[in-house]
Amino acid sequence: MEADTDTGTSILEHPEAQALLERATLRPAAVRGCQGRLTRYLERYLPRFYRKEQRENATVVVEGLLSGLQRKTCEPIAREHGLPRKPIQSFVGCSTWDDEVVMAELRRHVKEELGDVNAVLVIDPSAFAKKGSASGGVKRQGCGRLGKTENCQVGVFLCYASPKGHAPLDRKLYLPEEWAADEKRRQKCHVPTEVVFQEKWRIGLAMVDRCRAEGLPHGWVGGDDELGRPRAALEEHDMSQRWEAMTNWGGPASSARPCGPATSDTCWTCRATRGFGTWRPPGRRGGRAARAASRRCHSCRCRSGWPGSRSRPGGR
Repeated sequence: MEADTDTGTSILEHPEAQALLERATLRPAAVRGCQGRLTRYLERYLPRFYRKEQRENATVVVEGLLSGLQRKTCEPIAREHGLPRKPIQSFVGCSTWDDEVVMAELRRHVKEELGDVNAVLVIDPSAFAKKGSASGGVKRQGCGRLGKTENCQVGVFLCYASPKGHAPLDRKLYLPEEWAADEKRRQKCHVPTEVVFQEKWRIGLAMVDRCRAEGLPHGWVGGDDELGRPRAALEEHDMSQRWEAMTNWGGPASSARPCGPATSDTCWTCRATRGFGTWRPPGRRGGRAARAASRRCHSCRCRSGWPGSRSRPGGR
């Protein structure tokens, strides 16, 4: 144990350290009733599973995800509960329960607990790095977690944020165009026949439509700037005035300022013809700004949509 060289006392005996330890101490009263609250929470969802063993396995999986396990995959969760691995893996991977029914119940729950007319529906694509090539939808594509192009899967997620809290609402795997057209790979990964290629923004808007059809209150829809600003689709969904694309610099895309001449080309992403210019992050000046500048569509603020780009946004 380290000690203070001047006084010879332990660092942990310092008053500030003692105060920190006091605040970090988890007392029985703080967690008393957690099991009961979890049981009441699960009572809402367990009837959505058809069989008794499915309900038991669902309880095991949820408890495992909330546990202190370092790896929260099926095998460690089963081992923690003293159960064989295969039934848990089968339940998660191929058991015949309807995940869409469970997700619909989740959205009803969110509406009851967190519903607010000024809430925000947040569309967020997220990538998961993979080593092999057998996982559904895996390919070399942009991986935000690693900050580079990497072999990964990409999911599109929809979350709800209101003054009362935040929660997930929906999710869908992004299936690249080459995957959607490869029947052998689809069969090997059991991709449903109704799943076809869709751009990420189309997937996101489809999930928003589902929430709106279910009456989930919200005032805004937001997303990363990689989704662009598909003007025609937003107007069709009555969201042209309620969509905010967040840029890679952490602020609204509207805060980016045009600082170069525009051309009359058509953007490949949003099909806008308002032109293209050089766009820079707010606050950038001088040489750094010149190096950071990139050609951006005046409508959707995307970089890869302008006709001079080397890469089209088809896999966006």
